[in-house]
Amino acid sequence: MSITVLSPSEIQAKLQEKSYPAQKSYLAMYSSWLGGIVKDPGLMMVPVDDHLVHRGDGVFEAIKVVDGRAFLLQEHLERLAASAAQIGLPLPMPIEQMREVILKTTAETGTRYAVLRLYVSRGPGGFTTNPYDSVASQMYLIVTSYTPLADEKYLAGVKVGRSQVPPKEPWLAKIKTCNYLPNVLMKKESVDRKLDFTIGIDGQGFLTEGSTENIVLIDKNKNLLRPKLRQILKGTTMMRSFELAQSLLSEGLLSSIQEKDLTEKDIFEAQEVMMIGTTLDVLPVTEYEGQKIGEGRQGAVSAQLLKLLREDMKQGPKSTPVYA
Repeated sequence: MSITVLSPSEIQAKLQEKSYPAQKSYLAMYSSWLGGIVKDPGLMMVPVDDHLVHRGDGVFEAIKVVDGRAFLLQEHLERLAASAAQIGLPLPMPIEQMREVILKTTAETGTRYAVLRLYVSRGPGGFTTNPYDSVASQMYLIVTSYTPLADEKYLAGVKVGRSQVPPKEPWLAKIKTCNYLPNVLMKKESVDRKLDFTIGIDGQGFLTEGSTENIVLIDKNKNLLRPKLRQILKGTTMMRSFELAQSLLSEGLLSSIQEKDLTEKDIFEAQEVMMIGTTLDVLPVTEYEGQKIGEGRQGAVSAQLLKLLREDMKQGPKSTPVYA
């Protein structure tokens, strides 16, 4: 067996020849390592010795662009900075500059609907676990196309089950780190079980979160409840949804809005259960471990929260125009 030593030109040619379906959704990448924007998916590369690659040593955010407006951009950047600070990872540039790069890179694609996948890594510099071997932290932004779920999914709801993957320790759960193996395994088990999502249960029997989304519910007394943020990530979309839900109090759809420890019993007894996340918005849960939840379809609060959130994305104060 002979192995060819490739020249730089041959490497570039082979990279551009390689293709797979997901690449069709990769619209542009900004790399601080390269100092610019790459538009050929085959050339959207990260150094192999970046700690992001071989140690998961980095933090990330996913930001949605709807009708040319980046939703909760500032909130995502602030959470990114907080996650980086908790692992002693200096940002490669100030948040204001990151914001400018994000908007300019997105505008370069001309798209009005996208998911912005933002990573801050420890940077390249070696293959040890020593973070000080890295030459400097880096920023990578990939603009990907966004296709929302079908309307029917929001009416019929989704099937959810109990995860067997142990939840992350509280300190790690609150950091949006690129070390996402537990989340990957949760998604794997949901696919293997032919479910839409699985939900973590901590050692005390309390609900945590899904692979990349939060779970909330309406109890039989019309209280909107989310799990305590002790062992889960503080979801930006969930928090904004709860702010918007204040208007439903005066309409009589809700009695109160609370944060409390929740169990599977609360799910089974709930009037409505919802998964909330960046790409999901507000998605009703109509079955948990094979048992019907509520009326088995989208409920009144789920419908109203979805409407409020989508209106907020298009014209609310938390929505930033990409094309100024």
